[in-house]
Parts: sequence; C-alpha cells; structure tokens
Amino acid sequence: MIQQTVEEQSRALFWHRRKQLGTKPRNLMREADELLYWLEECLLQDVKLVPGWLLPRIARVINHTDRELQEELGRDRRPERVMDVVFRAQEVLMNESIRSRTEAKVIPLFKNR
Repeated sequence: MIQQTVEEQSRALFWHRRKQLGTKPRNLMREADELLYWLEECLLQDVKLVPGWLLPRIARVINHTDRELQEELGRDRRPERVMDVVFRAQEVLMNESIRSRTEAKVIPLFKNR
C-alpha cells in the first residue's frame, strides 16, 4: 500500500516537472529519445505491446507534431510500429527546432569611443 503511494507520488512529480519544462521542440526531442530507449527495451524483452505507462508520454510527443502522425499511431501498440511513428515525430521536431532558432544577440565587449 505504501509502495503504491510512493510510486503514484513519484509519477505525479515526474509529470509536474515535465509540464514545467514546456513544449519546446528541443525538450520534446529529448523526450522522444528517452521514449525510443524504452521502445527498444520492449523489443529486447520481446514485449508484444507497448506498456500502458509509456503511452501517455508517447501521445504527448506525437500531439505536438503532425496531425497525420497522430492518426497513423492510432490504436496500434506494437513497439516496432510505435518506434516508426516516434522516429518520424523526431524528424518533425528537428525541423521545428531549426526553424525556431534565431540569431543570438551580440553583446559588445567594449564601449565604442
């Protein structure tokens, strides 16, 4: 009972921290990398379906990308298929990350005399 409460609190804290990070493309790229790690673990462990605790995280990343990827993911929970969709979501996020960059403000080191 106590162990379950501890797990629920850690999960709630995890999601609270994720919300604070925001939905910047670079943060979503990091999340996609971590998701790919877990999906590869599913393949190595010969898990037939993606675990339920991983699906909300996958949906969060996919929802911030292309609408077609959301439809393509659908209800298919096979790790191979989900990995393909996450790879394509990474491609979209990479393009967004590159587009969102702006030139850095140059700070003069010395005052002009």
